Amino acid sequence: MKTNVISIMGWSFLLASIVFSPIYAADYLGEVTAVDDGDSFHMRVDGKGLHVRLCGIDSPERGQPGYGHAAGALASMIEGKQVHCLQVGEGTPCDGRSSAFNRDRIVAQCFIGDKDIAFEMVRSKQACDWPRFSNGYYKRDPATCQR
Repeated sequence: MKTNVISIMGWSFLLASIVFSPIYAADYLGEVTAVDDGDSFHMRVDGKGLHVRLCGIDSPERGQPGYGHAAGALASMIEGKQVHCLQVGEGTPCDGRSSAFNRDRIVAQCFIGDKDIAFEMVRSKQACDWPRFSNGYYKRDPATCQR
């Protein structure tokens, strides 16, 4: 009888942790409303704001050389357009290497149409591959910069 009580308690705990735990990974489709820099932006999904950090790349931050060019390149590519983002944990190059959240942002691989936004930023030399998180996914040739 003691074993059955422990088994029931174990299953109850497992079920409660599944039902009440937050779901971290998600799939988002929305319109980009603003760009922060070359690797983060804001979008509107189902009427709510969402702050996104592109996984696997790094671009200059505000005050660093190249910031304006990188932010401008990302804005030209995605601002006011529909993007599709897969949060880390949903089959991205950063799964198992990056958390699903960074500061107040979700971390995601994002696409405009069939184009990977991070890849386009690296290809245009506005961002660098960040192998710690991408495992070299965005390093397409020997000339690709790395963080």
